Amino acid sequence: MKINPNLAKIGLNGFYIKAFKLLLNQNIIQQYSGIKLVCMQGSIDRARILAQKLAAQFLQINPNNFIPVNLTENDDFHCYRVGQVLCASHGMGNPSIITFLDAISKIMYFAGNLDVEYVRIGTSGGINVNPGSVILTQKSYMPNLIPEFKLYPLGKEVIYPTHMNEELNQKIINSQPKTTDFLFSIGNTIAADDFYRGQVRYDGIIKPQFSLDERRDYFNKMNQLNILNFEMESTGLAAFCNRANIPATMIATTIVDRMKTDSITATTEELIKFSDNAQSIIINYIKKYKIL
Repeated sequence: MKINPNLAKIGLNGFYIKAFKLLLNQNIIQQYSGIKLVCMQGSIDRARILAQKLAAQFLQINPNNFIPVNLTENDDFHCYRVGQVLCASHGMGNPSIITFLDAISKIMYFAGNLDVEYVRIGTSGGINVNPGSVILTQKSYMPNLIPEFKLYPLGKEVIYPTHMNEELNQKIINSQPKTTDFLFSIGNTIAADDFYRGQVRYDGIIKPQFSLDERRDYFNKMNQLNILNFEMESTGLAAFCNRANIPATMIATTIVDRMKTDSITATTEELIKFSDNAQSIIINYIKKYKIL
């Protein structure tokens, strides 16, 4: 982990993590000490469900009798610890996940977890892949089909690379069984700016400014770049973690094939299964490398 040297000057005691509403002290840091893997998901519910699954599978704790304890003091980002794994929620979109990443990375630094790994486990819209497929991201693209992330400090453009960690990806691939009942594939991802126009949907409230033919051409260009899905956080994740030298990647289930439809037609039961597919990938990784 590569951190801002000013943090070392500030020190631990009295350091306020605004996103978590935490005033750091040794007791709080002890709650996070020894974390090896942060599994982040958009929603609080999915983070809590993953914590219950890990407790059941690795610690033999009945999920019906176990309510994970949230270590934060806010309604935006929740953190649930199970052994050396932290299951957390990061909200929706790049601004939200970057805020989360800054907060959790400060805590990881002060807790001495300098070799921690980050994995986002999310949902996405597939591109020419069936719903329920799981995509491991190799490189993340902006909607202009360029693999980069831009910020404008002091009004000046700064460009960050958006590749995921190759070694972490390979370890995740190596930890999977030979066969699954869903497609598991490595490919590239687009992080859109919103759910509708940014993902070239036709079912938003604002009339689209592109034709179906233009959209088809755009999807074809995505296919040529091996872009397999849309979501809204992967460029922020990759850019931040490359800058901070934290191994990171993303595992995302697809809940719709955007080549066929804009609307999500899966049933509630199917959506739960799709989410389970993505979580099973990280559970296999945790088991293979004895993180729990």
